[in-house]
Amino acid sequence: MNSAEMGSSVKIRYSISLEDGSAVSQGNTKTPLSFKIGSGKVFKKLEKGVVGMQVQEMRRVKISAEEGYGSYNKELVFRVERKMFPEDVKLIPGRTVQYQNRDGERVNLVVNEVNAKTVTVDANHPLAGLDLIYEVEMIEVS
Repeated sequence: MNSAEMGSSVKIRYSISLEDGSAVSQGNTKTPLSFKIGSGKVFKKLEKGVVGMQVQEMRRVKISAEEGYGSYNKELVFRVERKMFPEDVKLIPGRTVQYQNRDGERVNLVVNEVNAKTVTVDANHPLAGLDLIYEVEMIEVS
């Protein structure tokens, strides 16, 4: 039976949870995630974690915040004037809004707080600062 190694193309199914067991994502169970080990398409720790796996094998891979979406950066939480948003946009805490910077890049911001004059937004990835547990099932190795 083939086992995954650096350079192998693999297909996996996965779910993501936090250390306390709360679910973050069930992954995509209909379409497995495909990547070449070593290509950098997924977190390096996940790539290393699937090395040696065989088809139908299950494995748990822990990815620290630093190895995943990075540490939570308080400097990425900032207040902007309410008038910076179109009037028809419903600004509700927890909602994600998109911002396009001067270079044309789109950035997702999570609304933290809204008042009549200002909106506090967070540009951190929602999983920044969190250690993640990937439950991985190897579907295919080639």
